[in-house]
Amino acid sequence: MRIRARNNAYTRITTRLAATLAFTAVASGLLAGGTAQAYEVESGSFAFSGDAGEYISAGQSYSYTDGEGSQDGMTVQGYTSNGVGTGVGVFVNGAGGDTWSLHMEAPWGPSQPLVPGTYTGAKANPAPGEPRIELRGNGRDCLAEGSFTIRSVEFGPYGYVKALDASFEQHCPGATESVRGEVRLTNPEPPAETVLGLQVAADGVADRTTGKAVVHGTVTCNSPVTVQSYGTVSQTVEGVTVRGSYRTEVACVPGDPTPWTAQATPTGTVPFQRGEASVIARTTGTDPFYGHTITGDYSGLIQLDKK
Repeated sequence: MRIRARNNAYTRITTRLAATLAFTAVASGLLAGGTAQAYEVESGSFAFSGDAGEYISAGQSYSYTDGEGSQDGMTVQGYTSNGVGTGVGVFVNGAGGDTWSLHMEAPWGPSQPLVPGTYTGAKANPAPGEPRIELRGNGRDCLAEGSFTIRSVEFGPYGYVKALDASFEQHCPGATESVRGEVRLTNPEPPAETVLGLQVAADGVADRTTGKAVVHGTVTCNSPVTVQSYGTVSQTVEGVTVRGSYRTEVACVPGDPTPWTAQATPTGTVPFQRGEASVIARTTGTDPFYGHTITGDYSGLIQLDKK
């Protein structure tokens, strides 16, 4: 299956991908550090075979492809630490019902990157300083040991995996039989990170009936995203600080700024009055592609008029 054009990439969460993510949550004991979302690959191949009597493969050979016209599904997930790509997870949902996951990670340590080279002494449950290798699936797993070779790997932002070419070998504890395989995949250039902007209008209203401050403004974004816009309005009235908070949800659409309006309720008995007030505000959301929290901030003065 192919990642669609850039304007559709944000909605490529298919039934197959949802199943893969569910499998990932159960099957994958992820190491500490950041984990990116899993993305369906644009083009990829994944194949492995085991010696006679090898447990994980049941002594069989398997081969899957993902691309235009393929019925197999492959997704890839990057692992990061302090912005450095430290590992990859590849997940397969075969057309015949097979489910597999493969994890390859650099040795535990302070932001050790996954780079081309051969990693020996890898384990499914590594200790600090050891790399990780783990192929599991179709209801079979073990505390594997083995090695893997990264011929090439390319990370984008937030663990996005643009390309991977690797081979691996593993065996279950005490076994002489091994399973060996290769994985190759490519993805498009990583989409741009979603950026939020927040503005609070210079004019507001001090509602004489409710005592609330009515504020308004706009949010901007470069991809469709629903955000929470919230803040605090403060005003000094005859030596007394009047303060109230507000929160509203905004469905931001790229293009023209998306308007919002909210009411800040004073926390005490003194209502907001006509005059100058200060606003400290923030809008937050989740990047629809990368899955991390995005924010936009504002602070400034506004003028409240009576209503």
